[in-house]
Amino acid sequence: MKAANLANATTKNARRELDFYPTPPDVTHALMKFLHIHACNTVWEPACGDGAMAEVIKQHGHDVIATDLRHTGYGDGGVDFLTASRKCDAIITNPPFNISQEFILHALTEARIVAMVLKSQYWHAQKRAALFKDHPPAFVLPLTWRPDFMGGERGGIRGNCDLAVRRVEPELRSANAH
Repeated sequence: MKAANLANATTKNARRELDFYPTPPDVTHALMKFLHIHACNTVWEPACGDGAMAEVIKQHGHDVIATDLRHTGYGDGGVDFLTASRKCDAIITNPPFNISQEFILHALTEARIVAMVLKSQYWHAQKRAALFKDHPPAFVLPLTWRPDFMGGERGGIRGNCDLAVRRVEPELRSANAH
């Protein structure tokens, strides 16, 4: 088996521009159900793309700041998350994989709750060992299904992913949270 196959990459199909892979709604619903944070908290979705995650977060009663590096017609375009700052209670996103570590580190300086959609083998890489040691997730929620991040494109390629949550502060969780 080629190393590219193990890394879930191919030489046949190029990655999408800026690693844009919209998050299926069921993934965001699962994350929001687990977080069970009080409604009306302000959540920043800094890689909002077409608004897939932001719209689900709104359905759970939160104010959403939606930004993206690209101008997509949804949210505020032209915002580089790695240099930006917004007043928010939580950052919830599916970061571009190629700069996910930078996203995690910056998010930890911006919000009390940080939740990211990451590949299930994300923490298995040696290059992220220090990140894991210095900033271990409070929770890693493995999904029990394989979401389709390609929207049916290329045969509906599905990926294994986990939801990594950091710094969930008790006062932000609802009293009836699990």
